[in-house]
Amino acid sequence: MTRRAVSYISYGQISLAVFLGVCVLMHPGFVLKADEGGMSNYGIHLKTSFAYSLSLGLPVLFSYLALRVISSDDAVTRRLTQFLRLYCWLVLLTLLSTYVYSLDTTLKDLHFVIGALLTIFQTGASLWMYRVLRRTGRDAVLLGVQLVGFALETLTVFGALHVLFLSQVLTSGAFALLLVRTSSSLPCPSEAHSDT
Repeated sequence: MTRRAVSYISYGQISLAVFLGVCVLMHPGFVLKADEGGMSNYGIHLKTSFAYSLSLGLPVLFSYLALRVISSDDAVTRRLTQFLRLYCWLVLLTLLSTYVYSLDTTLKDLHFVIGALLTIFQTGASLWMYRVLRRTGRDAVLLGVQLVGFALETLTVFGALHVLFLSQVLTSGAFALLLVRTSSSLPCPSEAHSDT
């Protein structure tokens, strides 16, 4: 894993947090209420759609750039690149399906399925990354947050709770931190090859 790849991965995850924060500041009512909605509410309103697009689009772009400069060939790095590719596709599909999900029931169901797949992927990838890491107390806390977020999202889907935004923030945030920690913990080969 090159330092440049780790930087790109970090930039993408920071962008997600910053621009999602901008969305909340611009219109907190979408998600900070008793029956809160999800992140996608920001993508269908003109006031917040640009910041929302950046919050999901930049992680896709930076993850793609990271994939282009990863030069290591060890098994763990190969697995992480597979995860990054899948992450790019799932986030991109989430973003694109956001713009149209309010048009009809079929598109809404499709968006829901893509979002569920993203959450399941993030949880599975987080479990794998925890195994790869040195398993410090910090990693255990991040994995715990991830699993709590997944449980809350599952309960929300089945109607027992209404904390979709909170569960999305927990799962995405824990995944982001584990992703950055995992990528930065992998061996860093000579970057002469990636800089040419």
